[in-house]
Amino acid sequence: MKNILILGAGHVTKPLVDYFIDKCGYAVTMAARTPAKGERIIAGRPHGKVIAWASNQEDALVRLVRDHDIVVNMIPKASHAMVVKACLECRKHMVSTSYEIPSVKAFDAQAKERGVLILNELGEDPGIDHFVTQMVLDEIRAEGGRILSLKSYGAGLPSFKFNNNPMGYKFSWEPKGVFLAAQVPAAYLMEGKRADIPGDQLFEDHHLVDIEGLGTFETYPNKDCTRYLKPFGLDENVTFYRGLLRFSGYSNNMRYFIKLGLLNNQDKWDFSGQTFRQFAESLIGAGPTFGLEEKYAKFLKVDMKSDIMNRLRWLGLFEDNPISIAMGSRLDVFIELLLKKMRYAPGETDMTIIHVEVIADFDDHLEKHMATMVHDGTPGGDSAMARCVGLTAAIAVRMILEGELKATGVQMPPTLPQLHKPMLKELAEYGIILTKQTNRLTPTH
Repeated sequence: MKNILILGAGHVTKPLVDYFIDKCGYAVTMAARTPAKGERIIAGRPHGKVIAWASNQEDALVRLVRDHDIVVNMIPKASHAMVVKACLECRKHMVSTSYEIPSVKAFDAQAKERGVLILNELGEDPGIDHFVTQMVLDEIRAEGGRILSLKSYGAGLPSFKFNNNPMGYKFSWEPKGVFLAAQVPAAYLMEGKRADIPGDQLFEDHHLVDIEGLGTFETYPNKDCTRYLKPFGLDENVTFYRGLLRFSGYSNNMRYFIKLGLLNNQDKWDFSGQTFRQFAESLIGAGPTFGLEEKYAKFLKVDMKSDIMNRLRWLGLFEDNPISIAMGSRLDVFIELLLKKMRYAPGETDMTIIHVEVIADFDDHLEKHMATMVHDGTPGGDSAMARCVGLTAAIAVRMILEGELKATGVQMPPTLPQLHKPMLKELAEYGIILTKQTNRLTPTH
């Protein structure tokens, strides 16, 4: 029996466990800071167990890795280098849903020397988006097309019927991860010209995008996509953009939240005995006087009836309700406020979207190739995000253990183009299905 070690017991780990135990008959150990979360996921199944483990227990990690066949790394990226070192020491493969980071890529030569595969970016976005992109590129090249433009979009949003709050968003994964990811610098290419977007200006760069059959969304740039140029075999003079999709209004909300300092996770404060109204006063340096909302409108340079003022009122920022956090960051307090209003209610579902558009030159004409995946969560069951992330990583683990994927070093889907066909085929068995369309455009000459 294969023994799988899963580090973490977060929002998206249940489909991993279900796949390993129920489909593959593997044994699973979940190592979690909060064992009770893992116990709920294992749900008494005999092939599963949970142990208490925190990311500062490096010696215990090495012992755990040594006792298992492969590691699924689902903890924050700050600890990824430590996990990779343990895997290399024990000569065990590792799969992660997170973006490949420089401190992990630095182990590439050592991983190859030891015959170990460190496979990153096996989630929804990044992950499924890479598979869809590779599929479209391969199809175009097989027909003799030359890539002019590649635009790839990903999203985790409330399903259309449950997009029922003024923020246009609900949390289907770790809230802090949402906001920390929203402060990472980005870069993209427009006809070969590079655009670099600082992390605090991502939402100054948003625009609308129409997706055929779905509607119009906002998009803002998602990290530095230029590092995928070489793996995808793209020319340097292409247009290449990776963006995240949101319902309209999200980006301007975020611009105001940043201006108020609500995404600050660095500085720690004592909030003992404070209310959200007092917290609101401190954000703009206002004393405990009347007219707080008028001061906010003046600080943000907006009308009292503006969308952002209405949304701040709806969230309860100006109310005298107590803050439960004693010590933390402004972001910690903000997340507490958001979660009071922006959780999924029982029976509500989320949806994930992957949409890839490629424009190619076929000498006598242009073609626009589109591939779209929309997946809804199960009412009362797994979220769409959990399924898309967890199943993608789980399938990769099975392929490694069963010898279907043979590779070493620090890799990601764009560097392993053979991955996309078996991955998309098996994901389709779980209802994660693509629709494709090709439109002939105007002649180039």
